[in-house]
Amino acid sequence: MFDIAADGSWHLIDTTATAPNPSYLITDSEERTLYAAHGDGSWVSALRIDANTGRLRVLEHYDTGGTNVVHLALSPDERHLVAANYATGSVAVFRRRSDGRLAARTQLLDLTGQPGPVHSDQTGPHPHEVRFDSSGTHIVVPDKGTDRLHRLRYTASSGWLSELGPPVRAAPGAGPRHLVYHPRLPMVYVVDELSSHLGVCGYDAGSANLTLVQRVSTLPREFAGENAAAEVILDRDARFVHVSNRGHESVASYPITSAGFVGAPVFTSVQGREPRFMNFDPAGTALYVANQRSDTIVAFDYSPATGALRACPTVVATGSPSAIVFTRAGIS
Repeated sequence: MFDIAADGSWHLIDTTATAPNPSYLITDSEERTLYAAHGDGSWVSALRIDANTGRLRVLEHYDTGGTNVVHLALSPDERHLVAANYATGSVAVFRRRSDGRLAARTQLLDLTGQPGPVHSDQTGPHPHEVRFDSSGTHIVVPDKGTDRLHRLRYTASSGWLSELGPPVRAAPGAGPRHLVYHPRLPMVYVVDELSSHLGVCGYDAGSANLTLVQRVSTLPREFAGENAAAEVILDRDARFVHVSNRGHESVASYPITSAGFVGAPVFTSVQGREPRFMNFDPAGTALYVANQRSDTIVAFDYSPATGALRACPTVVATGSPSAIVFTRAGIS
């Protein structure tokens, strides 16, 4: 846990021992509970956030019924938590108690599909994310292993997930990893990890169906090295979409047109290696990039008007960062 000073500098205030490799983090809306997905195991941890100090206390660990937990999502009503088990190709659902703890797992949904053509990475279903849409009734699951996007219906009363129909097909060998919904337009932006592409899709809110309307590279034409695209995020005003590149070691920033298409990207060096994750601060004027291989979090000033990134003096040294969440704990 770090405290961020008024000048933007980070100061370590505490560390908390928990299960191995807490590789993805989310908080509830009240910022009382932190949930951690453990990428090297089969657990989700719940931790209490101290409102006065920001320090953490482990509440409990929960078995997801699979292995290599890579992503978590709370339902919009926060009655259930959903987890993606990457290695074993399943999605787990837990009922959430009022105190933030999780009750027994209510469902383990096994995904199906034929592996894609990239044998080293596509050995079967590998869900990399579980993302609710704005209605709170649908989840789209990018499946890196089968080049599919699964469409699931969420029933709030039971937490039950059911397939909405055949998955949406991505390009062979694309390896869809993460996605983000446009807040105003019926559009979804999907990052393909293995082929290093950004897909722009029309989105039907009734069926959760996606229709590809534009597909662009996340790399400059002159780059010939190996790369794996990682994170995709929108800025606060949804005027730009940003993708991180592991290999080119950059953020590709695309302007979004009034129709939701993307223009030519601008590339910014992340000043580190393997930017697995990135996140804007609550004000939307600073972007923090987690460079997993170089053990750094690098801060960038962000211009919402132009989408430009400018590296700041703030470089935080921390071991293998893979997720960043912000809370207002400790702020009076």
